[in-house]
Amino acid sequence: MARRRRPAHETRATILAAAEVRLRADGPGALRLDDVAADVGISRQAVLHHFGSRSGLMRSVVEQAWTGLFADLGSLAGGGDLDPREFLERVDDVARQRGNARLGAWLLLSGEGLPDEVFDQPLGELSPANAGDPDANFGLLAIGAAVFGDALFGNRLRQVLGLPDGEDERAAFRAWLADRLGAPADR
Repeated sequence: MARRRRPAHETRATILAAAEVRLRADGPGALRLDDVAADVGISRQAVLHHFGSRSGLMRSVVEQAWTGLFADLGSLAGGGDLDPREFLERVDDVARQRGNARLGAWLLLSGEGLPDEVFDQPLGELSPANAGDPDANFGLLAIGAAVFGDALFGNRLRQVLGLPDGEDERAAFRAWLADRLGAPADR
């Protein structure tokens, strides 16, 4: 039986999904192109054809995650109907649960980084939405710092502080943060 050739965009999406699963499970250091190719049922060369290198594949996984996250961020900042708690859950999913905070930190520390355009366009759209509103801007900064910090070293910080660490405690922290950020300024 002849192998069905998938459209390039479908193959690319399938490779990204397989790489994300492996990155989430094992972290950036354990990502192997041969493993991703085997998961998808293609050759290593096909992965390289679509992404150029291992770093290119990792960068694309992070770009895809950030693009969706920034769309949600724009909705929240623009007065959309996204609840702050729902948004914090979304940031936690993208940053910690899907391993993108670790991967992003790894890319930055390795010198690979992410292209500026991943951040420029979506973050540029937030500035006009929050122009003259320091509370909104500081709130977004606090969300980013708190949730990404929690994803990277929250377990160790909880340990040092003598706090329990688990999904319930992480959810309680995000709820606490959402309540503080959603509180009226005159409180």
